Amino acid sequence: MRLAITRSGFYNADLYCADTRTAKRVLREKNISILAIDYYLVGQGNGCDIIDWAKRNAVLPNFIVVIERNRNKRALLSNTLRNIGYRSGDDTTFIRH
Repeated sequence: MRLAITRSGFYNADLYCADTRTAKRVLREKNISILAIDYYLVGQGNGCDIIDWAKRNAVLPNFIVVIERNRNKRALLSNTLRNIGYRSGDDTTFIRH
């Protein structure tokens, strides 16, 4: 199942979440194979917060796609993923190494 955690719906996914509370619930309850994530979310928290939480709770999928358009925030998401063991050749699609 593909999950997009974003304020916009331009990424093709099975489920969409715009806020951190809903995203955490879906990550806990569903078997997610691909996670697409933005930095900016509705309400409190951001994409890096979701990644950190999901890592601590062992619910991160093997494949993560960074869909943030802002270069600086995209770099923050990319660095967060690299720091927890994900690798990418294009700074967009990350695979757990």
